[in-house]
Amino acid sequence: MDFISFPIELQLLVAEKLESRELSYLSRANHYFHSLCTPVLERLAQEPREWYSALQWAIANNYQSLVQLLLSKGHDINNIGGGSYFATALHEAVSCGNHTLIFLFLTNPALDLNKLDIDGKTALHIALEWDDLEAVQLLHAAGADLEITNKSGRTALLLACHYKHKGIIEFLIRNGANVNARLPVGTDLYVTLLQGLVMHGSERLVRLALEYGANPDVRDSVHQGAIDIAFAWGFTGTVNILREVSSPLP
Repeated sequence: MDFISFPIELQLLVAEKLESRELSYLSRANHYFHSLCTPVLERLAQEPREWYSALQWAIANNYQSLVQLLLSKGHDINNIGGGSYFATALHEAVSCGNHTLIFLFLTNPALDLNKLDIDGKTALHIALEWDDLEAVQLLHAAGADLEITNKSGRTALLLACHYKHKGIIEFLIRNGANVNARLPVGTDLYVTLLQGLVMHGSERLVRLALEYGANPDVRDSVHQGAIDIAFAWGFTGTVNILREVSSPLP
């Protein structure tokens, strides 16, 4: 008996039992069967898989056509689902380093660009953690807020400093990040970007931060300024740079 002669209900039942590869072969061989299976396939595609929402699963596996289908079917781009962590579609794409999907999501008018995941991170924070300069540039161009802090109180620039991602630090300084944002006391050994850059031993970035207005006179909880830290750590070149701009102790 020819397959297309089976009752439609039976054809659909068979379709649900086939593996995806088998179904693909069959649908290519029979346009009529393909048209019957489309609604079933769309329904199956929208079902959660293990710990993932359908949208997160499609992103994690880089199924771009499925991502577009799910969004067209009304899946919430800002929903915090399951998966490897509870986060939005944009967080997931950034975590996967998928710049094509990042760009796709950034063009979606429904996107909440600065939404926090369950850990209090924006998509920009995730990009910083992965040292993904291209993702940072895409998010910044779309208008990502550079001054939102994570649960540790770090802005994007302070987070980049924490991870010593020098290329991103330079990009953020040159693109308007607040060089005088402060960490809550006790969060790290330093409280300002400039103090952190001194500890990292980067004279070039110290000069750049000063050029963009970093205040060298801010002191930490033990009353140390950037120049005191440079002296204590033996960074003579940095001491000389800071001596030109620091105020003497009263």
